[in-house]
Amino acid sequence: MEQIKLNKENPEVEFKLNSKDSFLLIHSVFVTSQKNFENEWTNFISKVKLTAELRYVVFADPEGRFIDDRKKQFPIHFISDLYQVQPVFHLKTLIKNETFNVGINPERKYYRTLKLELQNVENLDEDYTLEFNIEKFNIDP
Repeated sequence: MEQIKLNKENPEVEFKLNSKDSFLLIHSVFVTSQKNFENEWTNFISKVKLTAELRYVVFADPEGRFIDDRKKQFPIHFISDLYQVQPVFHLKTLIKNETFNVGINPERKYYRTLKLELQNVENLDEDYTLEFNIEKFNIDP
């Protein structure tokens, strides 16, 4: 198992997917802070949004700008229990790579990158960090 951290200064992480069988499993997420935030973490969770994006670049121009790509984005939800007192979310969220066709070419392609991004819905207090316990298969950092 591996850990990654996302916060205001480091809001995203990108992984390279090495095969159509690549996957990322998010076991759990723990909310931490530099200050004493005993019950404030629930407010923090309501002010942020976590998204995952699978991406495949079909064509990039010689200067390296993306011209044509395929993307699939989806949210990852933090659902707290009414009686939850600890800032831990046991997500067990599996993000699997997928195959698709580009145009009429019969050869199946697979997404090459996976990005997790923490986005502000409201002003985010910079003291908070999300610590992810993840498991990777056929993925490079």
